[in-house]
Formats: sequence, structure tokens, C-alpha cells
Amino acid sequence: MNRTTSATTGILCTLIIMSASFAYAQNTEPKKVITVESTTTSETIAPAKRPFTTEPTLGKIAQKRLLNLAANMSNRMEGVVKRLQNVTNRLTSRLNKMEERGINVSTARTELAQAQLKLNEASQNLEKIDIEVNGFVGSATPKENWQNLKNTYLTTRTAIIAAHQNILATINLAQNATAIPSTVSTTTSTTTASSTNN
Repeated sequence: MNRTTSATTGILCTLIIMSASFAYAQNTEPKKVITVESTTTSETIAPAKRPFTTEPTLGKIAQKRLLNLAANMSNRMEGVVKRLQNVTNRLTSRLNKMEERGINVSTARTELAQAQLKLNEASQNLEKIDIEVNGFVGSATPKENWQNLKNTYLTTRTAIIAAHQNILATINLAQNATAIPSTVSTTTSTTTASSTNN
């Protein structure tokens, strides 16, 4: 519980730092380019067309810092997802054993299935986050790409928190699970007992 809270706090702190770095990079002015036009009197020579490539707005130092920050955040989130996946696997095994002993764990399984869905969502977001980070850092318009990247981090964080809540609910439901009423065995035993008395 404390690890998840500290991981969430760390993620929020890094998002704030990342926002500050982005704001600093936006305040720097790009270099101005002065063009001089030349004309010829007899013939007009068409200049060779050069393909247009957008220059990244962020400087090299800002790019490096943001890449390192994003890598740290992604690594922390991946660590949390792996730990929660291990807990989910262990809970699945435990629920199977409880079911073999005749305990009703259907509601606990439902919560665990929801946790697995959220963990899958977080894993899918983390798989594509490197592409989004590179698109943000190398973009000529990082302000527009920042919103997409921020949303990806926030949805991943929300999925991790929801998975954690579902795992806690699964544990509570498993602890309070009761044995399945065995109506078939009591019916046959009373039937057998009444037939022997006659």
C-alpha cells in the first residue's frame, strides 16, 4: 500500500517537473533567419527545391532532460504493473485452490478479472509511450503533442490505481467467501437415512 502511494506521488512529481521543463523550453526564442533575395536582369534561375523538414523547437539539453524524465516515469510505472501482475497471478492460484475446497469465489473472480483488464490497458499504454515521447521531444510543435503524452500518462496512472483497487476488493471478497451450500449431498444423505429406517 505504501509502495503504491509513493509510486503515485513520484509519478505526480515527475509530471509537474516535466510540465515545468516544457514551459521553460517554450519560453526560449528560436533563432531568426534573415533571407536576402537576389535578382538577375537577363534570366530568372529557379532555385533548387529542398524538402521541407521541421526543426525541433526544444533544445538538445531540454530534449535530453525530458527523455530521461519520461524514461524514469515509464520504468516506475512498468515496475508497478509487474508487481500488480504478480499479485494477480498469485490471487488466481489462490482462488483456484479455494474453489477446489468448495468455497464460492465467483464475486472475487469478477473483481480479479476487472483488475486484469486494467493491467492490460496500462501495459498497452506503456508499450506505445516511447513513440509518443519521441514524437513530443522531436516535434516542431511540442505544445500540441504534450497534451497527447500527458493524457497517455494520466490514463495509465488511472488504470494502475483502478487495478490496485480491484485487487484489494478481490482480497476482501476472498477472505469473506463462504462454502458453497451442498444441497445435493444433504438431500441424498437424508434420503438414504429415511430409506434405512423403513
